[in-house]
Amino acid sequence: MTVLGWILLACLILTALRWAVLLIAAVLMIGLAVSLVRAPGQTLSVLFGVILLNAFAAHPGLGLILFILIVLAGRLGRK
Repeated sequence: MTVLGWILLACLILTALRWAVLLIAAVLMIGLAVSLVRAPGQTLSVLFGVILLNAFAAHPGLGLILFILIVLAGRLGRK
């Protein structure tokens, strides 16, 4: 294969990967919409947890302190 052939093959592979990522994102959005209709409380709590994990990925110390405070507040709120 010539260099042009390899470049064309790489472009086709990247295009296929892009379409796969778009398809996975669409399936996740549909699943999220269905889960929000079926169990909104659980879905929102899971989404909140994922958002917190992503938000404090750059600052693990701050994230750990916040999670400890959330757990302690939850335990105190139950009593």
